[in-house]
Amino acid sequence: MKIVIIGAVAAGATAATNIRKISKDSEIILLEKGRDTSFKNCEIPYYLSEMVKDSKDLIARNPEAFKKKNDIDARNFNEAISIDRDKKEVLVKDIKNDKTYTESYDKLIISTGASPFIPDSIKGLDKDRENVFKVENVVDVENIRAYIKEKNAKKIIVNGAGFIGIEAAENLNELDEVDIYLIVRSRVLEANIDEELAGFVEENIRKHINMIKNDEIIKVEDDELILKSGKKLDYDVLINAIGIKPNSEIAKKAGLKLTESGAIDTDRNFLTNDPDIYAIGDVIEVYNPLTRKNSKLNLAWPAHREAKFVAKHIFNMAGKSPSFIGSFSLRSFDMNIASTGLSRKVLESENIAFESTLIRHNDSVDILPYSKPMNMKILFDSHTGLIYGIQAVGEGDVVKRVDIVAGLVGMGADIYDLYDTELSYQPIFSTPEDALNTLASQAIDIFEGDLKHVNLYELKDKINDFRIIDIRSKEAFDKSHIRGAENIESSKIRENLDLINKDEKTLLYCNSSNIAKSLTKFLISQGFNKVYMLEGSMVFLEKYVDVLGLDLLER
Repeated sequence: MKIVIIGAVAAGATAATNIRKISKDSEIILLEKGRDTSFKNCEIPYYLSEMVKDSKDLIARNPEAFKKKNDIDARNFNEAISIDRDKKEVLVKDIKNDKTYTESYDKLIISTGASPFIPDSIKGLDKDRENVFKVENVVDVENIRAYIKEKNAKKIIVNGAGFIGIEAAENLNELDEVDIYLIVRSRVLEANIDEELAGFVEENIRKHINMIKNDEIIKVEDDELILKSGKKLDYDVLINAIGIKPNSEIAKKAGLKLTESGAIDTDRNFLTNDPDIYAIGDVIEVYNPLTRKNSKLNLAWPAHREAKFVAKHIFNMAGKSPSFIGSFSLRSFDMNIASTGLSRKVLESENIAFESTLIRHNDSVDILPYSKPMNMKILFDSHTGLIYGIQAVGEGDVVKRVDIVAGLVGMGADIYDLYDTELSYQPIFSTPEDALNTLASQAIDIFEGDLKHVNLYELKDKINDFRIIDIRSKEAFDKSHIRGAENIESSKIRENLDLINKDEKTLLYCNSSNIAKSLTKFLISQGFNKVYMLEGSMVFLEKYVDVLGLDLLER
């Protein structure tokens, strides 16, 4: 069997090597239009900081290694131009020799990935400027690092606050005597974490670099950027990282079906509408068992799983097709970020009934000097308690916790399963009842009706429906409080229940919700059924209003 693979990075290279493991006789041709085959895509930002010293370390396997180790014919600088489905041939351009040729196939795998997206709203990028870059491959980061060194560039603008933008900004900030700016059109990591947690990330970014928020570039000139606000910003280097789009042009020209987002449409076996053509990696959408729909998920782990599955499917050896809930982690300066499953935005767009709750909890026993805080949010089915997702940010070990929940979500676990999850305890690594158990306990209180609450995103619309009581100290209240709130310390309420009117809807908040939760549950147990807790209280609220620019606080 002759198998041609278009695209030789994560998905394509993995498919090729796994096909060889299954079949010793198949002819495998791996086409890559760029210089490098099988490079370590996720590691390339760390070359900018010189954490990775030599760019050669970013190449997992070059064409010679593919041939020697796997008997795979890997060809760099060979770009697939078009597909003739009737003849089962690919037209290929040999870029180095400036000639074209055709390559026949029995099975074809399209793994062309995705490329940085530049909207038409940004003018001036049609001109080839030596100081404007993207972060897509090894050549890109080599060029950025070389340019900064050769030109002694100091002022670097990163346009975009997703994965790539934050990673690029963080790594560039490690260089000596540079001034880094991050331009954020709305808020950071909009597709991955909700507003309640985004504020912690933005605050942390501001401690390390300059952040321009709620603005965007509309024109690029040689040494000046024009922003939508009218501001002008001089620069030495501009790095565009504002999004990516699937490289599906060759599939479209071949008459293969695309999705609304422009990705190649595939079935659960990653087959296109042509029975001899597969598509894998960032150029497709994948099935999410929580929404029961396909959606974009540009991550390395799904790409590798898809590749391994297709290798087996070609030879009728595949089992259950993989599905993906979407798990990611990120380091942003000295903050850790992770999430898995569905966000509020997705749940609302899919009209899925859900509840959520927030906690702040340390990752280890707080008397130890290296105990660090974590800010966490869990989302779950309001009817069944099924876990839909979790998000966490903080200096503490949030990745470990999110990974645990990712495994549980994949098995269809609910909040009771999470509460009963047995986690190892040692003061250095955790608390006697881990943050996850505590988070699940609070979710169960809400689910069972023992704790009534108001979410931060509901406060703006519901603020006039409640008598709002700040149960912190007067000193804390005077420093910052919700507009219209009154200050009654929690101990006074416990000592004199007459301070609360049973017939009046009352909203309690404290610093991080722990005391408000306890008092709310106590009052409900005493028959005060119109008492609610504000999710996250002031720790979360102060960040939330900053992210959205809301006027809810008196400071």
